Amino acid sequence: MTLMKTTRWRSALAGTMATALLSVWAPASAPASAADEASAAPTRVMVVGDSISHASVGDYSWRYFAWKHLAAAGAGVDFVGPRRAPFVGEGATWPAVYADAAFDQDHAAMWGDQLFRPRHDRDALMTTYAPDVVVVELGVNDMLWVQATAEQTQSMMRTWVTAARARVPGADFVLVEAPWTNSPVAADYNQRLAALAWEMTTSASRVVVARTTPGYVMGTGLDVKGDTYDPLHPNTSGQIKIAAAVTDALATLGVGKAYPRPLRIPAEGPRVVPVLKGSSTDTAARWTWSVPPGATSYDVWVRRPGRKWVREVRALEGTSHQVAGLRKCKPYDVRVLARKGWTLAGQDVRSPVVTAQAGPKVAGRATVRATARGRTVRTSWSAVKGACAHRVKVTVKAPGARATTRFLDVKGTSTVLRRLTRGSVVKVSVRGVGARNLTRWSEVRTVLLQR
Repeated sequence: MTLMKTTRWRSALAGTMATALLSVWAPASAPASAADEASAAPTRVMVVGDSISHASVGDYSWRYFAWKHLAAAGAGVDFVGPRRAPFVGEGATWPAVYADAAFDQDHAAMWGDQLFRPRHDRDALMTTYAPDVVVVELGVNDMLWVQATAEQTQSMMRTWVTAARARVPGADFVLVEAPWTNSPVAADYNQRLAALAWEMTTSASRVVVARTTPGYVMGTGLDVKGDTYDPLHPNTSGQIKIAAAVTDALATLGVGKAYPRPLRIPAEGPRVVPVLKGSSTDTAARWTWSVPPGATSYDVWVRRPGRKWVREVRALEGTSHQVAGLRKCKPYDVRVLARKGWTLAGQDVRSPVVTAQAGPKVAGRATVRATARGRTVRTSWSAVKGACAHRVKVTVKAPGARATTRFLDVKGTSTVLRRLTRGSVVKVSVRGVGARNLTRWSEVRTVLLQR
């Protein structure tokens, strides 16, 4: 998309510093028609940033929500850059996957990047990808790790934009506020960005600010509502708020439309359901589970016999949980839900319930007796030592009908089969059901009901 740039665009804003502070910049030309949008070349947008823009494995990333909105708005945008994958920490075994890969993943963000000691080659990025718009989300690591002041960070951003503009003179820039709302230094820096954007804007190269901080809440711990899953990095709600701010800023440049409000936040957390398995011994049970991409810990719920669900563990960093002192043959239910940092995943991705019972392994074989009387068959058997129950297999072949089979779990050692069709052939066998295994089936007993 080619955007006209005239001196009238800047003069229309003269004397309205409040507007500059809100980053509401009017485009030079009237909005393009739908036909113009469709026929124009896509607007090349390059995101240069740190971990906040890079995102880590299992995240959507704010770039995902920005691209989805821009695509829905028919903006004709092409994200460009040398990377596509999210960050995967050293030693992690996860594949480099997003929560949803269905978006334009190209970007130029890098975990740990900064203005003072950049991990990117700014000149190469500008000349190689020739972006129409550069979204710059840098400065947090300078203030956090380098201990740069707000004024120093502003100065480094000025230098960065000046040098980038020298490579692509017609590029526009979106300067992203540092989404670090509990830092006085970051607050000071963010207040300076509007003035910097005003200072650096020219008729050929506009500079606007993406206001990420209004309504942005830093997380502070487990189960405390916030927009970050640790002291800095955005969870899903934080990613959407950043995406909304960036696309609002792009809209002032004539790229797409403002993000719709109120913001709609999808379910949080790693978006893969843990695979849960259970095993038991004579007196204890142990549950283990798989690790969804990006998960760092788990909440574990246990339902003991005859009781309600209880969350017994929060933010367990391992991948197993054991319950000891179990009552023999009683069911103990467990389910787990992953977290990323402080943020608990949505209930839609909790594991299925897995039940385990404690008790000895059973052996032996039941001896079955069966007698018919009228339309009834009385069946009894010898108890299998240690069994929690006995499973009865009943096959009935009524006259002129196909044979049907059903199974009954019986706590005792007898059962009565009623309302059978006269003339039926009934076959019965039994096996012991232990807490941890099943015995062999007994020999089959066959009875014939008289007509």
